[in-house]
Amino acid sequence: MGKKLVPLSEEFFLRDVWTVAKTLLGKVLVVRSSEGEAAVRISETEAYGGIHDRACHAYGGRCTKRTAPMFARGGTLYVYKCYGIHNMLNLVTGEEGNPCAVLIRSGEPLWGVPLMMQRRKAPLERLTVGPGALTAALSIPLAWSGMSALTHPELALYDDGYVPSTIGEGRRIGVEYAGPDALHPWRYWIGESIFVSHKSKKKTTFVGKICT
Repeated sequence: MGKKLVPLSEEFFLRDVWTVAKTLLGKVLVVRSSEGEAAVRISETEAYGGIHDRACHAYGGRCTKRTAPMFARGGTLYVYKCYGIHNMLNLVTGEEGNPCAVLIRSGEPLWGVPLMMQRRKAPLERLTVGPGALTAALSIPLAWSGMSALTHPELALYDDGYVPSTIGEGRRIGVEYAGPDALHPWRYWIGESIFVSHKSKKKTTFVGKICT
C-alpha cells in the first residue's frame, strides 16, 4: 500500500458509539492466521446504543453469557452468531458498563484477496459485503468474543490516513422488531464505496467529511 499503518489507540474507542461508528469508516482491519494475512478497509458500520436502544442486544441492561463482552471497556470484540450461521463482528465502545457497540457490516478488500476468495468463493464486489460475508472472508471465529482488539494476536486495526469524501447515513438493516428505534439513521458508509450492503436513495443523507 505504501502508507504508514498506525494502530488505533484505546482512546479511539472510548468515545460515544456514533462517533466511533463514523470514524471507523476508512480504517484498515487486518486478520492474520496460519493461512496468511488478509485486510479490508472498513466501508460500512452500524451503531448500537446500549440499554436504551431496542435493537441492541444489551437493551434494558440485559447481560448474558453472550452479551457480557458488550459491558467491557471500549476496544473489546463482541462476536455473535446470527441465525445460527453467520458470525458478526462488533467493536465495543465507551467506558466499562456502558454496553454500546459498532457492527462492522462491510469492507473493501485490500490484500489477501485470493485467500478471502478461497474462503468465500464469491466475486470481488460481494466478497466482503455484509457482516456475515466479512467475517467468513476474514475467518473471524466466535471464540474471539470478549478479547481485546488492541492486544489481539491475530486481529489489528489501523489508520493509514484515508479519509472518506462523504459519509452516508441511513436506517440499520434487519432491526424492524425494534419499533421506533428501527428508524434511527445509525448505519454509516463511505459514500464513494461500492462495498456497501444497501444504499437506500429515499432514506440516505450525506454528512460530509469527518475528523478523527
